[in-house]
Amino acid sequence: MNDRTLIDPQKFALRFAQTAVAKGTENDQLVHEAKKFLTGYLTAYYLVEDFNSIERKNFGNDKAKKFEDMTFEELLERVKELNKY
Repeated sequence: MNDRTLIDPQKFALRFAQTAVAKGTENDQLVHEAKKFLTGYLTAYYLVEDFNSIERKNFGNDKAKKFEDMTFEELLERVKELNKY
């Protein structure tokens, strides 16, 4: 992957601070909790990126049949192909 992932520090910090306050996170646990929050954020982000890439590859090209035009059997076959990854 050549693209860099940049996170808006202000938005991330604000959301983390809101979450930490809501959970009642102790000051001595803030760094640990921030790392967990960042790990969760990045895990979800890259999982969605992978999903979107596979989705574009399998359903996004003009030669492929559109989702709404597939029969149930064709859709099942496409899902089986996706599960190979």
